[in-house]
Amino acid sequence: MKARPLAASLACQLAIQLIATGSSLALPMSYAGSTTVGVELDHIWSSAWFSHAVERQLGVGMSAQVIPGSGVDGENQHSHDRSELNTTESFLLLDSTHLLKRWNMDRAQSNLWLLAGVGTYQTWNNERVSAVRIAARPGLQFDIENTRLRLEAKGQLFLASGVERSMLSATTGVGLTPPRYEGVQPWLEVQVRAMPGVTDQLEIIPKLRLLHRRVVLDVGYSNLGSITGSVTTTF
Repeated sequence: MKARPLAASLACQLAIQLIATGSSLALPMSYAGSTTVGVELDHIWSSAWFSHAVERQLGVGMSAQVIPGSGVDGENQHSHDRSELNTTESFLLLDSTHLLKRWNMDRAQSNLWLLAGVGTYQTWNNERVSAVRIAARPGLQFDIENTRLRLEAKGQLFLASGVERSMLSATTGVGLTPPRYEGVQPWLEVQVRAMPGVTDQLEIIPKLRLLHRRVVLDVGYSNLGSITGSVTTTF
């Protein structure tokens, strides 16, 4: 008779462990003492970053954001309010990530994050830096997920003197298989993204996400006609 309660207890512990593992890789930082590194390649806005979780609620790191120019012909998806369409822009920031609130539910978890950064804004044209300014980036992220469903909303505002670039996104996804602690769990996701000041068009990006215990790989195709991708690892 004791076998059933013991089996139920072990199953519950395993479910909690899988939820925690999957959640940690979907968030801007993971468990205390870990380091998370990510790269996102995109036709309009690419980024690379790392964050070290100094404690459960606080991470510090760096990020580089690059907004490519349109080339000499000036023909791309970028907004017409940019003064020089063939000028590449970048933000190099010292970042902090703070967990404002976590809600633990029955086999699910929800989080509210404060994202902050300070550093420099640069532009260059024909491989020459034409401007360097002090920059800041406030942001918020809200997410809710379990082992099979995920919803994320994120907003960031990149600011420098005379410059305002926004990135707003909402992502929803579903796991196609039960989570595998030692294997790969595939997800199907759809992201809706707006970048006022960078592009006038709303992006819709269907994605395939491959979730591993320490690595997350995303590949998607934008309705603006290009492939997007990202990879994140935690160690």
